[in-house]
Amino acid sequence: MGAIIILIIIIAVLAGIFKADKNNKHKKQSQIVFENLQEFKADNYYLSPSAGLSIGFDNQRKKICFLDKTHNSSIFDYNKILQCELLIDGESILKSSTSGTIGRTLLGGILGGGIGAIVGGTTGSKTQKENISSIDLKIIVNDTSNPVYRINFLNIKTKKGSFIYKPAYAIAEHWHGIVSGLIRQGNDDEMNSSNPVDNLSIADELKKFKELFDNGVITEEQFEKQKSKLID
Repeated sequence: MGAIIILIIIIAVLAGIFKADKNNKHKKQSQIVFENLQEFKADNYYLSPSAGLSIGFDNQRKKICFLDKTHNSSIFDYNKILQCELLIDGESILKSSTSGTIGRTLLGGILGGGIGAIVGGTTGSKTQKENISSIDLKIIVNDTSNPVYRINFLNIKTKKGSFIYKPAYAIAEHWHGIVSGLIRQGNDDEMNSSNPVDNLSIADELKKFKELFDNGVITEEQFEKQKSKLID
């Protein structure tokens, strides 16, 4: 009996070593891919330890990149990120969504519901359990072929608050904060690129109609009607 127990322990240890070696090789390969991508230089990245999705961002080019388990990359501009959600055992704990008009429309179409700019942390019945099995970051992008990317930070049953849980949650929360900031930058870029042009066009049109009214070409009623169309 003792020999059998020792054999089981040896097999378990060897299996653990093999898994750790496999994970390290996957992370190393992911790192090499990130560092050699064309038109993308990662400022920071998270390498999946379990052959899952890895994530990185290039703040100069304002792009986010996902690497799948076969190290294929998917790269998006910041303004293509629609939502970022921190999940514990599948339950939403923190959520950030685009506040841009276009982004809200796209996300509404994907989710079939309304959205807010930032939704703070909330806990439900699942997170009250003593044991936790998974921590994930779910990111939705404007891509009809593959709109959802899920990065895993914990994939083992452990007690909430344990030495395994705490660092995994801290890293996941950190990356939720990063992606939330990327969403904000994407929103700001969208506003800065579109609003000045739109406002200038409206101002020009209003000026033209005002001149036509002042010169008696159109009536006051016609001027007010055109003004309402432009402003509304």
